[in-house]
Amino acid sequence: MDLMTLRETLADKVTLARALQMKTDFGPEDQKAFDGLMNDARKIESRIQAVMRLDGLSDPQDALFVAGSAGEASISIVNQPRVYKDLGEQMLDVMAMTTGTDMRAKSAAAERYQQIVNAAGGNTSTPSEGGYLVETDKAADIATTAIQTGVFSSRCSIQPIGPNADSYSYLAADDRDRSDGKINGVQVYRKGEADLMSSSGKAKLKERELRLEDLYGLVYVTNRMLRDAPAMAAYTKRVLREQLAFKLDYEIFQGSGAGECLGITNSALPITVAKEGAQANDTIVAENVVKMMARFKGNIRNAAWFVNQDCLPQFPLMKVGDQPVFTPDFRGNPFGALFSLPIVPVEFCETLGDLGDIVLADWSQYLLIQKGGVEEAESIHVKFLTDETAFRFIMRNNGQPLHDKPITPLKGSNTLSPFVMLEAR
Repeated sequence: MDLMTLRETLADKVTLARALQMKTDFGPEDQKAFDGLMNDARKIESRIQAVMRLDGLSDPQDALFVAGSAGEASISIVNQPRVYKDLGEQMLDVMAMTTGTDMRAKSAAAERYQQIVNAAGGNTSTPSEGGYLVETDKAADIATTAIQTGVFSSRCSIQPIGPNADSYSYLAADDRDRSDGKINGVQVYRKGEADLMSSSGKAKLKERELRLEDLYGLVYVTNRMLRDAPAMAAYTKRVLREQLAFKLDYEIFQGSGAGECLGITNSALPITVAKEGAQANDTIVAENVVKMMARFKGNIRNAAWFVNQDCLPQFPLMKVGDQPVFTPDFRGNPFGALFSLPIVPVEFCETLGDLGDIVLADWSQYLLIQKGGVEEAESIHVKFLTDETAFRFIMRNNGQPLHDKPITPLKGSNTLSPFVMLEAR
């Protein structure tokens, strides 16, 4: 029996086995028949492998198995040509490898996909379960555009994590309390002639660690959409970009820190400015804004006012004396500025009058770590009855504020922070 006939026979066995598996009244006899078909399929697959080895051919599926068994070993390809034009074309090959019955198309898809596996040096899961890497440039594009789209994440300090690491440790200066004149536990002195030098103290450093956590997206695509690869790629990337950006921003603002980013509102770093004594409910007045700026300690060039959309009507008529503190700028910053710092409306801030409705923030004081691109896996079985294919995307990241508490200055009774909020009113 020649190679083509063997492949056609294998496809027929798999098709019959799949039809049995889909029966609603699947019984013992069906199970026996199913096991027989799968046993025949395995024998035919072994014969295909033997024929290909005798003919000196390389089976792409065998290459996938070898690549999957390689563990951490990697194969470098210099100046690798682009395999797919877009993510949609790659998804079609993933679908062909896992669910296709046309053995020629399946082998061609596996051969194209193998180039990515070789370049990535990663491993693949069992083909029947899905588990395929997204080509590196497209994976990086999904992760990068998600971060760039995020209102908060695009402003954070980004720390990439290397291939052999699962966390990031850094030493933070223990200089948050400066009331004794020391910075980081160190003090300097003047020395008189012939006087002995006093010890300047020991530098105090805190080790802070941040472990990577999985952030995933599960996208269902109709098989009708899969026939139009460019449209499906654009749809998938748009949905992923928007949702990954939304989830990251949500966690950066109010994440619990347990298996996800530690949000600033759940950390000890932000400080809260008291409302005015006779201030009306659900208002923001100029005195609030002035006092919030007085408590801010960060890079003022990075700072901005992050507010709930409900707060916007409070600003245009705001004045100190007869001087307006609001500046309209319909081109550079369409929502205007307070004391020359831009106003950025976000849906994560609380509604007008609640704590967190307006936040003066320097997000460069927030650390976001990330590793690699996006891992993708596919399954046709999840949504079989609705003729949909599920694509799962996983990216690894985590985040927390760079420091764990506000600054106590040398003089003055008020603490300072790069994140300042206004008390509930």
